[in-house]
Amino acid sequence: MREKTKNNIFISLIALAVVVVSLALFFGAYTLCMFFGDTAITLNADKRYQTIEGFGASSAWIYQDMDNLEPELQDEVVELLYGDGGLMLNTFRYNIGGGSNEIGGYGEGSLNGTNSYFIADRFTGDYSVFADESNYDFSKNPVVDAMFEKVLATGNVDQVVFFANSPHYLMTKSGKTHGAVEHDNNLKEEAYGAFADYLLISVGHLYRDVVCKYDPDIKVYISPVNEPQWKWGGEGAGQEGCHYDPEPLGRFYDVFYDRLTAYNAEKGTDFVMDIFESGNYKIPDSSDVKKYLKELAKYDWFEEIDTISVHSYAADNSSYYKNVFADYMDGRYPDKKIAVSEYCVLEFGVVKDMSMGIYNAQTILRDLRDLGAVSWSWWLSVSQGDYEDGLVYWNKTQDGNVINKYKRYYVLGQFSRHIPEGSVRIDASYSDFLGFNGVDCVAFERPDGKIALVVVNDSGSARTVSVNGDFSTADSIVTDNASDWKESSAAFDGKLTVTPDSVTTFLLY
Repeated sequence: MREKTKNNIFISLIALAVVVVSLALFFGAYTLCMFFGDTAITLNADKRYQTIEGFGASSAWIYQDMDNLEPELQDEVVELLYGDGGLMLNTFRYNIGGGSNEIGGYGEGSLNGTNSYFIADRFTGDYSVFADESNYDFSKNPVVDAMFEKVLATGNVDQVVFFANSPHYLMTKSGKTHGAVEHDNNLKEEAYGAFADYLLISVGHLYRDVVCKYDPDIKVYISPVNEPQWKWGGEGAGQEGCHYDPEPLGRFYDVFYDRLTAYNAEKGTDFVMDIFESGNYKIPDSSDVKKYLKELAKYDWFEEIDTISVHSYAADNSSYYKNVFADYMDGRYPDKKIAVSEYCVLEFGVVKDMSMGIYNAQTILRDLRDLGAVSWSWWLSVSQGDYEDGLVYWNKTQDGNVINKYKRYYVLGQFSRHIPEGSVRIDASYSDFLGFNGVDCVAFERPDGKIALVVVNDSGSARTVSVNGDFSTADSIVTDNASDWKESSAAFDGKLTVTPDSVTTFLLY
């Protein structure tokens, strides 16, 4: 018996050694092949996924200070973000503020507070005053609204998302646009209808008096709640924000949806409720996105909502977390599209080089491919200071105002300029499934029939990518350490070259 046991152990050790050697040989051969050989990308236009609705950014905060920027620089900013020579963003996110500037804002010099159209002294305790348009002064946001008009005048914006971080301070328990304590449901339940009316009247004015000057067919979304999971309260609060537990959030949305439906019927508008701007979608995570979705799904109106908006914070460039959430949505809510409505890198110190460009490119690419996002928006379109939250930076120097843009700006353009609304993601599988050689990709069939293939190479070496397909021409647009949107065109021979640490968009036709 003892001898048999020894033999079994010996056989097991031999088997284990064979497995280890086989794996070593496999990974050795795989590594050599991927490092020195071509990555084979196989395009399959018969396998089709989501249809892209666009790219955007938020106008929050800094736009309030734009009257301190020379008109020609204002125009430059608008062109950089929304113009044909810039990012060509088609989605404008307009912040409907809670009026915190009227009660002291968020510290001297801070732009994190907002103005409100509502005339505060008209409120004496009766919330019905928020439903009366005569209690609003629509001249209270002249700078923001003037910039909004400049953006619309580019002709490239075809959807606007009006979003709120907090209800008006007169509707909250704390009397401020953040909670008195952390994780407090700050919106008074008796003010649910008033908050809905406040948003509808504010958005109605902006649509009627601003948007319709340029294009009455622009899609209008109203997002009443932003990142409801977070604490949004206490002594350290530095911006407008409102916490909602899942149950109060569902009750408020129920009231808002009823008011919105009645407003659309009365005014002949087609405004859409946007939900629920989840602080992130990481599973598992303390944000507990599943608990919120489960609660919202109890309401009849949830069936009418075709898109769930989320933010990519905490998931960042991770394919794993994107795939987990996408699988969860496919399993539980297969009829819902996913939109990424906000993202930035939550770090101090603006990284201007291609390392940040690559990181952001991977986040966007994987949100589009792994998460299946139909749209993608950055947080602040314009920023000041030394924080990783802007696309364009307005720097105030001794010599005056300067507008700067860094690699992340150009990287977003690799997507937004070449993947227009109506493009459909197609299957793009590649041989280096372990990612050893640093190449990642996503592909779309554009409305004009061209294939837009975006390839990110995060290695320090050039890579050759072989691609199947009956194409005659390959246009390339490259952002890397040496170039920004460098364009070239060549006859397609089945092989494409990507430079070290680069983001390249190939247009194949």
